Amino acid sequence: MDEIAETAGVAKGTLYYHFKSKEDIFKFIIDEGLKMMEEEIVDKTKHLENPIEKLRMVCKVQLDLVIKYIEFFKTILSQMWGDEERQNQLREILSRYFNLIEGYIQEAVDAGLIDGTDIKVKVYNFFGVMSSTVVYSLIHKDKNANDIIDETIEFIMRGIGKK
Repeated sequence: MDEIAETAGVAKGTLYYHFKSKEDIFKFIIDEGLKMMEEEIVDKTKHLENPIEKLRMVCKVQLDLVIKYIEFFKTILSQMWGDEERQNQLREILSRYFNLIEGYIQEAVDAGLIDGTDIKVKVYNFFGVMSSTVVYSLIHKDKNANDIIDETIEFIMRGIGKK
């Protein structure tokens, strides 16, 4: 808590006033970060009519944010495994994001634009491909971020069965 307070530029007592523990801070940061991503996705897709274009925008927004906030996403990826309270809370928060993605995929299925089998699997694969793109961008820092995003979007579109 001392280190967090110092980094945040506040007194340790101020942290304890708002948060009981480091775990509370972790949950708050993850929750707020994913809310930011969800809000950005909804904002960038609300004017789009075509469900495929919405899915492309979801990819673009997520990948743009991943590159911009790489430390945040490295934390998410590193904390997804295990059965401690922190990992369980993270997966619970992520499920809200997965439900958002499922809505976009279902919209494309309903429009007859992608295959409707195993939608839940598609949702998790959608997230997984973008997560692995984080690893790729960390290893290949010399690659243009927009090129990585474009290639990932095309890969995902083929993978979810775009007709």
